[in-house]
Amino acid sequence: MKQNIVRLFVVLLLSVSLGSVFAADAKKIVIGVSMVQKDSDWWNTMGKFTDQAYHAEGWETVTIWAAGDQQKQIKDVEDLVAMGIKYIVMGPIQAEGSMVAVDAATKAGIPVITIGRLSNTKNAYAEIIGNDPDFGKVQMEQIHKDYPNGANIVYLFGPVGAGYAVQMWEQGTQPKLAEYPNLKILEQYRNPSDITSDGMKSAEDAIVRYGDKINVIAATNDGLALGAVRAVQAAGLGDKIKVYGAGLTLMGIEAVHNGTMRFTALRSQAKVAEKSVEFLKMAMKGEKPGEKRALIPPVPVTKENVLTVKDAMFGGTVTAPETWKPKK
Repeated sequence: MKQNIVRLFVVLLLSVSLGSVFAADAKKIVIGVSMVQKDSDWWNTMGKFTDQAYHAEGWETVTIWAAGDQQKQIKDVEDLVAMGIKYIVMGPIQAEGSMVAVDAATKAGIPVITIGRLSNTKNAYAEIIGNDPDFGKVQMEQIHKDYPNGANIVYLFGPVGAGYAVQMWEQGTQPKLAEYPNLKILEQYRNPSDITSDGMKSAEDAIVRYGDKINVIAATNDGLALGAVRAVQAAGLGDKIKVYGAGLTLMGIEAVHNGTMRFTALRSQAKVAEKSVEFLKMAMKGEKPGEKRALIPPVPVTKENVLTVKDAMFGGTVTAPETWKPKK
């Protein structure tokens, strides 16, 4: 009961705020944004870029964070619909569970653009994701390059239920492992989220169980990989176990630069935001996209190119990105 009262209060408060916006400018465009969780570095940055990109177009945003809770995200989207939002951009928490939210908004006549992860619904207006199989492929290619004679790998998979993680593992990582039979998976740890604490817990368990048999800890994302970095360093195994991430974060690129993480791959939030603006403009014109799925390719990042890769995440703009600069 208490939760329902709080939720009703939030909806009323946001509705009043939106009412003020609409009253001030009847033509003002408001984009509802449903994001996964703010304590994920990747999603926190994604939220900043959607705000920047939409505000640059003169649009207002109402961003609600689901805290990694699928049921909360469904309720959040229901709230956006109840507020009269005309366009929704959503980072699905789960491929399956997110269908309820997307389908409900679509039924209400609201186009939903999913970003970062896939939803299993066919009703999304557009989908913007990383080329997830390629993220798995380039990671395994780098491991094979670093260990041409073979390696034992502990793999940190997660978040469980996230479409991108499944695509990366099943269509990218596993086919590449079949090409490289001397790369052996000791164990796959399935994690509920992509946050550092989950990765650290799994890596600590792996080190206790497998010890010096481990050559590599690879992860679906930088969040889990950074947890592995902490576990490896705490165990004094930094010179024996290399850590490989994906979906670059600012903490991840710093770890690559200082040598505690061997590899990551940029999954550009700026490019995702830029593409979502294109789709939103089409939706506003009442047009349907000819190809509703846009794929953002991976950009491998290692010690060798860490200071030359450019992206708006590091500074500048989408059209004039800058390189990452280490802290002095």
